[in-house]
Amino acid sequence: MYICVCHAITDNDIRNAAGNGISSLEALSDELKVGTCCGRCKECANKVLQQSLMESCSMGYCNMGSAA
Repeated sequence: MYICVCHAITDNDIRNAAGNGISSLEALSDELKVGTCCGRCKECANKVLQQSLMESCSMGYCNMGSAA
């Protein structure tokens, strides 16, 4: 599902970024440009990111050092 229409970023893109070490909305914005155009996607993008980090942590792959 598209999360950021402005930059064509999907929930899978965000999950992949989390799996590659992205752990904050700021870092996600730097990496994928999420929320840098109209900004409407920030809340949803952060929710997907945090869910992905929690799922990874529950499987023993915690990477939540700077999650906000």
